[in-house]
Amino acid sequence: MYKHILAAVNEHSNSEQAARYALGLARVCGARLTLVFAAVPGSTREVLHLGEAAVKRLFEEALAQGLEAESVVRAGQPLAVIRELVHTTRVNLVFAATRHEDLSRRFFLKTLARDLMLRLPCSVALVRVVHPGRLHPRRILVPFRGRMTKLAERAEFVALLAHAFGAEVTLFHAPGSLTDFFRGERLLSPEEREASVPRDMDRFIACLEGLRIPHERRLGRGRVASAITVEAAVRRSDLIVMGASERGLLSSVLAGNPVEEVLRETPCNFIMLLPRLASP
Repeated sequence: MYKHILAAVNEHSNSEQAARYALGLARVCGARLTLVFAAVPGSTREVLHLGEAAVKRLFEEALAQGLEAESVVRAGQPLAVIRELVHTTRVNLVFAATRHEDLSRRFFLKTLARDLMLRLPCSVALVRVVHPGRLHPRRILVPFRGRMTKLAERAEFVALLAHAFGAEVTLFHAPGSLTDFFRGERLLSPEEREASVPRDMDRFIACLEGLRIPHERRLGRGRVASAITVEAAVRRSDLIVMGASERGLLSSVLAGNPVEEVLRETPCNFIMLLPRLASP
């Protein structure tokens, strides 16, 4: 599916850790891997040293795993450097880590993360590392919030990650509550919760079964973001994978959304995927 994967690295350790998800995915895809550090003009020697050292470590790991890899260190703004590489080398998936400043304000407002997701023509996987020592997930939680766009790519992305790390997948849906005219807000009955399961979940399951990925389906209740974070904590998930849409990213400028809330409150590592591969 993915032929060329790019992992953006900077001077912070979380970006190096996030890039290891890209290594795992490139290994099972047989994809070419590019590791890039964009040195912002005026960076200190310490920043340059840390960024270059991270790229070198990842490059050596990639070669040791038999990957077709290259390392790129360039001066320039990260977005401009990454966009150029995406266009000139036909990258179709970019991995990048959240930065500390992203979580100190409304996540999607005026951040490199949002620029990468909205201004790159390829798929983007944005990673938040919460537990650096749990980069080999054994339990992946995939929340469903309703109808999904680019379902095939989302499903295969999760299946390939699970295959790369030998992980089990839990598909989770929390339908929330209903507002009754006479009784006010009420929780759904078990029958109503089962009936609310998105049909897309069956198609997702078919993709997992095609790659023989162990999986289960679970239903929650209550406010969506809270239900997801509680499920991840109680079930001791190592990784949450949620999808984003361009429409959702744009609307989040005016109001928050569940993806942003879960990213902030996640008890484990988190990947937000914006899929852009052309449908087969």
